[in-house]
Amino acid sequence: MYAYKKPKLDEREQAEKSSIIFWLLIGFVTLFLFWAPFQKALFNGNSLNFERPIYSAVIWASIFLFLTGIYFFYFWKLRERKDLLSLFIFLIPLSYLISLLPAASKYSAVNLLLIQIVLVTLFLIGAYLTKSALGNKIIHIGLLTSGYVIVIFGLMNWLGNGKLAGVIVGWFSTIDATGIYKDAVMTDSNGLRLTSVFQYANTYAGFLIALWGTGLFLVSKNRSWSKVLVHALFLVPVLVSFMLTLSRGAIIFLPIIFFLILIFQKPTRQILLLVHAILSTLASFAVLSKITAIGIDVNKEFSASLSGKGWMLLIGASVIYGLLALLVQRFIAPPLESKLGNFSAKKWALFAIPAGSIVLGILGVLVVMATPLKNLLPENVRIRLETINFTQHSVLERITFYKDASKLFADYPLFGAGGGAWSSLYEQYQNNPYTVRQAHNFFMQYLVEVGAFGILILAVLLVAIFAIYIRNYIRSTEQERDKHFVYFIFVIAILGHSVLDFDMSYVYIGALVFLCLGAMIADVKTKEFTKQVVSIRYVYPSVILVLSIITLFVSARYLSANSSYNKALEVAKTSQNYTEIVTPLNNALSLRANHPEYVLLKVDLLAQLYKQTQDEKYLNEEIALINTARVREPYNKSLLDRELNTLQIKGQQDQVEKLIQNGLNYYPWDISFYERSIQTHVTAGFEGYAAKDKTTADKEWNQAILVYQQVLDRMKELAKLPEGQLQGREFDVTEPMRLYLGQMYFAQGKYADTEALLKPFSAGELKDENGQTGIRYYLAALKKQNKTDQPALDKVKALTPTVEQEVDQIIASTPPL
Repeated sequence: MYAYKKPKLDEREQAEKSSIIFWLLIGFVTLFLFWAPFQKALFNGNSLNFERPIYSAVIWASIFLFLTGIYFFYFWKLRERKDLLSLFIFLIPLSYLISLLPAASKYSAVNLLLIQIVLVTLFLIGAYLTKSALGNKIIHIGLLTSGYVIVIFGLMNWLGNGKLAGVIVGWFSTIDATGIYKDAVMTDSNGLRLTSVFQYANTYAGFLIALWGTGLFLVSKNRSWSKVLVHALFLVPVLVSFMLTLSRGAIIFLPIIFFLILIFQKPTRQILLLVHAILSTLASFAVLSKITAIGIDVNKEFSASLSGKGWMLLIGASVIYGLLALLVQRFIAPPLESKLGNFSAKKWALFAIPAGSIVLGILGVLVVMATPLKNLLPENVRIRLETINFTQHSVLERITFYKDASKLFADYPLFGAGGGAWSSLYEQYQNNPYTVRQAHNFFMQYLVEVGAFGILILAVLLVAIFAIYIRNYIRSTEQERDKHFVYFIFVIAILGHSVLDFDMSYVYIGALVFLCLGAMIADVKTKEFTKQVVSIRYVYPSVILVLSIITLFVSARYLSANSSYNKALEVAKTSQNYTEIVTPLNNALSLRANHPEYVLLKVDLLAQLYKQTQDEKYLNEEIALINTARVREPYNKSLLDRELNTLQIKGQQDQVEKLIQNGLNYYPWDISFYERSIQTHVTAGFEGYAAKDKTTADKEWNQAILVYQQVLDRMKELAKLPEGQLQGREFDVTEPMRLYLGQMYFAQGKYADTEALLKPFSAGELKDENGQTGIRYYLAALKKQNKTDQPALDKVKALTPTVEQEVDQIIASTPPL
């Protein structure tokens, strides 16, 4: 133990800035901020389609984590709370490492563990490199400039210039066959929505809240005309883009963030923030309707004149507000500063203006929506605003997701079910058959992944950072407060909006949050520790070096496997040669043996070979491959489906029934498993029927009826859903189920039940085998009851003149048992 003597600040900063590692790390962050958004913002969809750019990001993060370790050998000491948090942050990947043991999907859990290394790296860079004025300035500029580039890119796509935007980013991003970044503008049930790089409107809206709050803050605090103008010119495009996302949740959340920004400012700044918010909003809404209409038109059919008109309107509104912002900051801000000195000193002054702004905002919205003024809004925006309530389907569905996540957490309370737990397990716990691979709440999703242990670590980290930041903020001068306030805005905006959506499932968004969390405590003044543990100074950087090397090796291995898999897909497009296709695929499997997509591709190839050759060795290899993969991916529905197919070919009926029951347990709202179960039991019953074994037939058929009753009971549950809530996937009695059960009832002599169950076939088009067989059994059941359905009979006779003889054959060949 020894007392650490702090060097002079300027000496230490000068040494850091002269380090090449400092510049490499700064360069990495800057490049990351511009590269990552155009990789679908590194969305982690827990599937192969999204993994390649994520592995690339992990490789680069590993390299720079290695450089961070070297940097720490020279500049890191355990001297203040920030340094303690730099140790504590590694408990986050540790929680994901622990959750690997009970993980529902080892594939997804490992990916999430690697992603945590990226987030930790960005946190450390933010915490230590934004300490210096130079580092802070570069990262600050990079953060905002990249954000503005995203906004421009989105608007280019909205105004019909998607191909030009594709040319600009196509050399480092994925562009579709038409030369456009896919779904930068997309259509859903609400109409055309702007998504920019995120391909998801709600996350883009949350990101825009952060940019909007930051822009307002920077405009209101600066006096330099150039700084005011730069940020003022982007406020209108940001607000217009925000409204074009049509995100109701973000619209509700935006004033909350504005309120939080206001209470951290002195009254003078609060007034300026309000003035700029009002002016920029008026300028934005003045052109919103026309830009909305132009975007809708040019995305149907491009028109250069319409697109140019849209840009002129947007630029004109931006310039007008920019000039007004300059006038406000030049002529209103200085006298306001001098006249409100006494008012600012009052304790309640900080809350008076924010509270008043909320009241005025609510009144303003009520006036607009209750008067003809609402007709000035674009129709799609007006409809979205009018439908904001707590009974709309998106609210009800989110509440359902959170309840289902709570049920999942109850089964894995301590350490969670591993990374990607929600996407792997949600069907087992869902209240109704929705298809949502994200829980639409970062904290709930985090809870089911790493349990109480992991969420406690995250909570302690966030509480500590905010407590340290706010305490330091209160004690600092206004100039010192402003240095890192931008990072605070980004964190509260994105983390706050993540309560409503899955923003943090984008690695880029998560990286922004952790970079800004680190930056929030970079320049905090805290009491230094009087004693140091000498070994920690060197052990900690050494551990970082080892971790970075391991992460680099693993991620490079996974990226190589991904390349081999993609090569196999490319070969399969032009060749039918099994050896040529399977060679790169086997290489992928040797690098990552249990990757579900790699396994599924080889299983499908083996299934084709077996079908062509009937050689048992291919079927046995297929079964062995599936069994090995399912040990690590027990809830992968595609693997379960393939195993069912192979066991059915093998004739292992007991195992088939067991797997189908697993399917019913894991996927209680997947109608295909009920259909398979009924088919299996009805078929087994007919085997007993053929052998005149009434006991076996009745046992199997009674089991089929029980499964059928489960379907009917679940349909009754769906009928009880709130009126505004969408059901999700279809869950109803299918045609094959009707046919199997109808044939069963007929064999049992239950002709009235057969008639009731098969009658819907009489209204069908009878184009497939199910319909044609079903209508014949329906007519046979009627004949056994001395009843007729002449329209149905005529309909079938028009297709098959001999249908009456076929009906008689069914009756003759199916006597009651």
